[in-house]
Amino acid sequence: MTSPNKQNQTKYPVYIVLGSGGHTAEMCTINMALLNSARGKDIYNPVRYIIANDDITSRSRITSAMQKVGVALDDTSFIYVPRSRKVGQSYLSSVFTTLWALLWSFWLVWSGQPKLLLCNGPGTCVPFCIATYICRQIRRLPSTTKIVFVESWCRVRTLSLSGKLLRPFLDLLVVQWPALAEKYKNAYNVKYFGKIM
Repeated sequence: MTSPNKQNQTKYPVYIVLGSGGHTAEMCTINMALLNSARGKDIYNPVRYIIANDDITSRSRITSAMQKVGVALDDTSFIYVPRSRKVGQSYLSSVFTTLWALLWSFWLVWSGQPKLLLCNGPGTCVPFCIATYICRQIRRLPSTTKIVFVESWCRVRTLSLSGKLLRPFLDLLVVQWPALAEKYKNAYNVKYFGKIM
């Protein structure tokens, strides 16, 4: 795990939470689109990628994707954190691992002061979204700090569990299917921009 005091101390980075498998594949696409936009490399800089400490594939996948848009990543680009819950872990023991992950997330947000938290649904993002929301409420983070959640492309009619849990804390929840947009048409923070992947 990355020690919070070893982070690059640049204020107001962008935190992007990566999850294993499909979550990282989708986030690679989103990240490449952001950085390829007109001023993307200026606006979304510096970026810190949040990865679960037992995730062995996300770092190489995002590094490869960023090379395609001319962005070189190094060790300071990554922050390793404990998982809230591992696959197959009992719900009882996950209470303790979730609290530990929340403490880590809170400390990393408190010390790193991100200007944007971008995620797309892995369980690792839940404590980070809550920590960012709390830090903003107590004015540790500026009111301009945003929490953006892009719902997975495979969520056609219902939000993911992470999306359902986090919706009250999000500034923007992007859905990618009309049926889901219709279901949440009265939610102020749920937006549909068409399929973005």
